[in-house]
Amino acid sequence: MTGKQSIHDRLDEILSDQSYLDASHDLARPTPECRIFTNRNLKLSRVRAVGFDLDYTLAQYRQEALDALVFSMTVEHLVKAKGYSESILDLNYDQQFGVRGLVIDIQFGHILKMDKFRYVSLAFHGLQKLPSQDRRDLYNQQRVTFSSERFRVVDTLFELVETYLFAALIQRLEDQGETLDYGTLFTDIRQTVDLKHRDHSMKRKIMESPQSYIERDPLLIPALYRFFRSGKRLFVVTNSEADYSQFVLDHLFRNADAYFSGWRECFELVCAESRKPSFFGQGKPWEVLEDSSCLVVRGGSLAQLEAKLGIPGDEILYVGDHIYGDILRSKRSSSWRTCMVVPELKSQIRIEAEIRPLIRELMRCEAIRKELAMDFHLHGNQVKLLYQFKDAESDDLANGDLARIDDKIAEINRKLEKNNRELSRVLFQSHQLRSKISSAFNPYWGRLFQTGGQLSAFAEQIRDYACIYTSSVSNFNFYSSQAYLQSNVTPMPHELDTHSAELDFDESLDAD
Repeated sequence: MTGKQSIHDRLDEILSDQSYLDASHDLARPTPECRIFTNRNLKLSRVRAVGFDLDYTLAQYRQEALDALVFSMTVEHLVKAKGYSESILDLNYDQQFGVRGLVIDIQFGHILKMDKFRYVSLAFHGLQKLPSQDRRDLYNQQRVTFSSERFRVVDTLFELVETYLFAALIQRLEDQGETLDYGTLFTDIRQTVDLKHRDHSMKRKIMESPQSYIERDPLLIPALYRFFRSGKRLFVVTNSEADYSQFVLDHLFRNADAYFSGWRECFELVCAESRKPSFFGQGKPWEVLEDSSCLVVRGGSLAQLEAKLGIPGDEILYVGDHIYGDILRSKRSSSWRTCMVVPELKSQIRIEAEIRPLIRELMRCEAIRKELAMDFHLHGNQVKLLYQFKDAESDDLANGDLARIDDKIAEINRKLEKNNRELSRVLFQSHQLRSKISSAFNPYWGRLFQTGGQLSAFAEQIRDYACIYTSSVSNFNFYSSQAYLQSNVTPMPHELDTHSAELDFDESLDAD
């Protein structure tokens, strides 16, 4: 498609292209973990260009293998170049500890999980959970401010290694009696990981054995071809170096012969070393590295890219995995539509299905708890009323009347005692269920998208800044390039049916 088309032009094009109509019939129904989820209505028919980040977007890494590589390289450098104790060389990487959306407090050496209101619901010092009262005293008297140098948000999958290493080193070194400067420790880890990216030592390992570190996704190329065939113009904007970007693209397209002659046919433009998020602001003029069927450049800016494409921002969809560098800044700085790739969705949705019986049982327990609480309230008021009546009217009450009142109070108290024992049983059962549900998702942090009965801060950012989100680029295979992706309108609390709202339980599945 060239130039801006009217809706009638697009209709004529669709009606006249029988092959396109035939292709729409091969759409399979996606499984829940392969769906695209919508926060803001998006008509793909109005999208004329689709851009992609590279790392963890087009190229999905084998998380455990890559993290183990970065972990071992970082620990070795800390010992050899930074003077850390050789005792840390035997540390093993725990893949479950680091999750996106956590916040590192580099002043106190704590790692926090917050809800959408920035209420700190969980906190760890080292690998030990911070006592609830200590957590409340430190963080819930004032609002956590991300602009402060004290707090660092874990918002990329590359940062999960740093998060665990920060906690593990605090645990190991303080157990050995060392006094730590947490700011220095964090800086040493951050600089070392950055160095392993900059000096290419990590990327050399990946390039030596890409199949060991990059996931094979047989549906990626067909998804890109679906966009390409429908006339959408495709581009890449990545912070990775040009040589590494071309290597990864070569690897991804190594078996693409049935669709493309190579990535240069698929993509119109590749911006390497783009320096996101500054790319979405001032950026810098790009340097042309290759000008053939695909323009390959170093640097660039949003304005330069839009000028090259000749397409306004609201007709561009950008797909990335970084909530700040890819999604938030592109949303704030432009009218681009946004899609966030969240690989963790697959496991979260799968676990949700597996533990559905536990969740239903927890909801049943909570319904019983609410009924018992209401019963305590009603009968407690009845006892109070009887006491007040007896005291106020004692001069006019016969001994038999007083006895009748006492018998009634005793009867109610027996019922309340029975209910109290039942409440204790239900509360203990609920606590056990919460712990099982939370541990099923993550033994440290519970659900990725919830905490303390609210959306997590990570979930809220996805909802605020991503028009759509999905677990993989390849999930576009299951949707027509003309699809209308519609969001579900979340009702206000007062719009919910009162009875349903009372029984609707989505409270703290993450045990405090």
